[in-house]
Amino acid sequence: MFNPDLNPYVTEMDQHRDIIKTLPPEANKDFFDFIKTDAPLIVDLGCGAGNFLRDYAIQNPDARFVGFELRFKRLVKGAVKFKKRDIDNIRLVQARAEDITDWFPEKAISEIHVNFPDPWPKKRHRKHRLISQAFLNNVHKLLRDDGAFTFKTDHEDYFNYAVEQLTAYPYLNIKEYSEDLHNSRYNETNILTEFESLFKGKGFPVYYMKTDKL
Repeated sequence: MFNPDLNPYVTEMDQHRDIIKTLPPEANKDFFDFIKTDAPLIVDLGCGAGNFLRDYAIQNPDARFVGFELRFKRLVKGAVKFKKRDIDNIRLVQARAEDITDWFPEKAISEIHVNFPDPWPKKRHRKHRLISQAFLNNVHKLLRDDGAFTFKTDHEDYFNYAVEQLTAYPYLNIKEYSEDLHNSRYNETNILTEFESLFKGKGFPVYYMKTDKL
């Protein structure tokens, strides 16, 4: 049980239950109705405070967006940010990215984005990395036939590891690839995350790839 005296965002999160969801669709009709649509459904795993979702949703008002995040503060900041801009096509989910299959039926999602996940740089910790054959299998199941999966990171080793995982996975195909996204042809349509803005300002390279289904 979280103590609201130690973390005031626990209480604040209750003020944004229209946006922040903690129960999956079978126990949450509002969320079920939100994702049950023919409109594009775009999911950001590890969405932070929601800058990427905000800017993407403003550009695509007819799409539906769902962000996964565990931290109370980031969820509340995201919800406040969306309400200030009167953005009503985003929902936030307090859940682990690995639990994505609990929230969506198969072939429901148009795009899945993983932006700057924890790289778990030590070799003994690599088993904790999100990108794995099991995760990619879930991505494949959840994407629509014309769906796409995108991955961005500032961590070269994790990027190479992710490329290896995707190359070994037979049902997703890498169609866009860059080891310096902000100086590539893909930057024109790139939407920055909070974390990414810091790296761009310091001139550090961002690694990027996008896949489609086979």
